[in-house]
Amino acid sequence: MAACLYLFGETKPPKKDAIMSPMMGGGTASSSNIDFATILVKAKGTLASSQLDSISNMELQMKKVRGDHEKQLMLQSLAFTWEKTGNVLVAGEYYSQAAAINNDTILLNKAGNLFYSGFPTTTDTLARIFGAQQGVNTYTELAKMDPSNYTYPIREAVCYIDGLGNVMQGVSILKEVESKDPDNEEMNLILGRLAVVSGQYDKAIARLEKLTKQHPKNAEAFYHLAEAYRAVGKNDDAIKALEQCKKLVNDPAFSAQIDNYIQQIKNP
Repeated sequence: MAACLYLFGETKPPKKDAIMSPMMGGGTASSSNIDFATILVKAKGTLASSQLDSISNMELQMKKVRGDHEKQLMLQSLAFTWEKTGNVLVAGEYYSQAAAINNDTILLNKAGNLFYSGFPTTTDTLARIFGAQQGVNTYTELAKMDPSNYTYPIREAVCYIDGLGNVMQGVSILKEVESKDPDNEEMNLILGRLAVVSGQYDKAIARLEKLTKQHPKNAEAFYHLAEAYRAVGKNDDAIKALEQCKKLVNDPAFSAQIDNYIQQIKNP
């Protein structure tokens, strides 16, 4: 296994947190109802005094608003202010609350994007689960609004798999997408990665070879394909795939890590 490459990370199973049920159980246990107030208190603890004062003033103004339009505008202001502090999960929640007032798709998309980008990067376990759960809820709603947009169920699946450790539910969603759009790039990439994780290397190779032919600029597909090749002893093919990955990314730091990985393959 390569060192953790900063673009793609290690291909390994999602961590099972102590408060999560086993992956085969199909869900989370005590993490099912994380209170936003708990997340909010923790987030406020990260703020500078000037930021906290600004947000406290906005919260006071929030209590004085009249009508849905004013409430929505104030929630958007709160969301924007929190986003500037780097607390994207809190910002996503406020955008989500603003969107719920009149089923605003643009605001709900904004919320979903923040949950999706935020849960993998937070180091706080509860915040991670909260972000993933809210991502699931948000993308479920967005999929109802636009069933033809497969990005929504794919992102919902990632929230289940990488955020909540519920691989079976996520794979089930991805398989549903596959039945409707078998050549979907992101769906095939995720299922290919999961096949490597679960040791189904032949399936991974078949899926990722097809993907790299259809989408020859997908660097991550070449990286996971290389891992699958290496696992079955096809070292020359693995090196070729890594060289192509390196070429596509074209970043000195990343290239150095890839070169190190190649040396590991050549000199196990």
